[in-house]
Amino acid sequence: MWSKTFIGFLFGLLLSISLVLNLNLLLPLAEDIRLLTGLVLAFPIWAGVLVWAFAHQKARLAAKHLSFVLIPSCLLNAILLMS
Repeated sequence: MWSKTFIGFLFGLLLSISLVLNLNLLLPLAEDIRLLTGLVLAFPIWAGVLVWAFAHQKARLAAKHLSFVLIPSCLLNAILLMS
């Protein structure tokens, strides 16, 4: 139980930051609207990932599935920040 909580907390934080950064870099809107959108969406994404981690039977399986989402998102962050 504690291991799934830690996995969900850590991966949820990293994944919400990464997804909001991707959204911020891809949206063709004004900067203030992009920042507000990121602030509004960051917490629900984090909470959803935390709940998703608890849906798995084991913490290792949750970490595996969450890393399959986190790694491509981080790679997209790197590509968008380089260009």
